[in-house]
Amino acid sequence: MARSLALPRPPAAVSAAAARFGPLVALVAAALALIVAEFLTLREIMAVTAVPAGGRTSGGAHHGYALAVVGVAVLPMAAGAVLGGSRPAAAALVVLGVLALGIALVIDLPSLNETGVIGRTYDLAEASPGPGFWLELAGAIVVLAVGLLLLRSRVAAAREHSESRQTERRSARVSES
Repeated sequence: MARSLALPRPPAAVSAAAARFGPLVALVAAALALIVAEFLTLREIMAVTAVPAGGRTSGGAHHGYALAVVGVAVLPMAAGAVLGGSRPAAAALVVLGVLALGIALVIDLPSLNETGVIGRTYDLAEASPGPGFWLELAGAIVVLAVGLLLLRSRVAAAREHSESRQTERRSARVSES
């Protein structure tokens, strides 16, 4: 006779804590990814089998450490949106996510395959994205996605609160008449 391999359900407190603090953990990880990506290799130019001098470009050198500033700004907004339930902080997370994604896709992506002077010097030079690009892209997507989810939930909660207040006012008016 075969037995079911169902895992036990976590206690309600653990599930509630994961639902409450999960977005905060994801946002802090994404902010740290944006900051760390600035110091990693954004683009690497290989000339045959070696990387010549000037062949590695970090994210910070390419766009002036803009994503580090965005990553630092995400941290207090994440605390405000998750712990404080702030709609403006959630909206700010969406804006910061769009900004970080814009930097990654509009500024960094077009330059990933450019070989520049090294390509003119070495015939077989090839440029490729480094780990910093993928880390900044992932961090930007997480900030934008979690920001959108938080904004949606905060707007829905505010709508429910407003509707309950309207219902209370109506019932108060009916009881007064």
